[in-house]
Amino acid sequence: MSEVEEKEPEWLVWQYIPKGQINLLAGDGGSGKTTSWCGLAAAVSKGTRAFFEAEGPNENPFAGREPQKVMFFSSEDSLEYTLKARLRKAGANLDNIYSASLRDERFAQIKFNSPILKEMIKEVRPALVIFDPIQAFIPPEIQMGQRNAMRACLNPLIGLGEEYGTTFLIVVHTNKRQGVYGRNRIADSADVWDIARSVLITGAAGKNIRYLSQEKSNYGEPGRTALYAIEDGVAVFKEYCDKHDADFVKEHDLSAYQAPQRQSAEAFIMDFLKNGKKPTAELDEAATAAGITSATLSRAKTALRERGLMGTKSAGYGQSKAWYCYLIEPSS
Repeated sequence: MSEVEEKEPEWLVWQYIPKGQINLLAGDGGSGKTTSWCGLAAAVSKGTRAFFEAEGPNENPFAGREPQKVMFFSSEDSLEYTLKARLRKAGANLDNIYSASLRDERFAQIKFNSPILKEMIKEVRPALVIFDPIQAFIPPEIQMGQRNAMRACLNPLIGLGEEYGTTFLIVVHTNKRQGVYGRNRIADSADVWDIARSVLITGAAGKNIRYLSQEKSNYGEPGRTALYAIEDGVAVFKEYCDKHDADFVKEHDLSAYQAPQRQSAEAFIMDFLKNGKKPTAELDEAATAAGITSATLSRAKTALRERGLMGTKSAGYGQSKAWYCYLIEPSS
């Protein structure tokens, strides 16, 4: 070990994506995975920071980056109808981006350990190669759930990264189980998580807002979670936050648990008020007797008011003042 030269990690995207290594981007269907990697590919192709990348500690903000080549393989979206438009809107230098059409009969030969992949990387020398999704590029003889099978399958990428300086981003789906997050959200194979040097998970953070959370980093503390919106097919950064995938998953699970309760409370309110306005105190008392919690009742009232189905008003003065609830007739 006295003869080994220590080296600091190099970054394709500071903190988030180490250069020359295997990295994962995971998320549910429709969570923003494709939009995210298109934004990353566009940034690399034109020599700018990725939409979720902060300025590095030793980076000169006035120094431009070198535009680099990107290669991607997608078995889920067409080049002509989907991906070229997304890359163009993201500002990509399309001359620096390479791919293979699904219509090309050789596309099926592109696997993580195939000679044709190595030949393409040797010829193009891309800084970044993206595979979307992982299942399309696993050799047919490999079972994802078989212990160490995926490690053997992905090992050739490590060699290509060392030889050509190429960084790999593999897109994976998350599973549908409730109450799991981080490592347990990666579908099919634990080996994929283990071999990756960085793991990013994207998902819904609220109305029209997505999150990109770094769940694993082998070269230091994970970067902060980036919140972004998708505007006209482009990932647009909004702000950083300190939540991670677990926080968003728990919030989503709680919301899914509360929704049926709130809907039941809404139905109770509508039925209780069907014959005219009633004192709010009387409604609250009846809901409690029916087993509806005050929190659920409050959410139900808010939802009905926001949809214009229920109103409230006061009557009387001083100590005789009381509040009433009533249904609002839909306008014709």
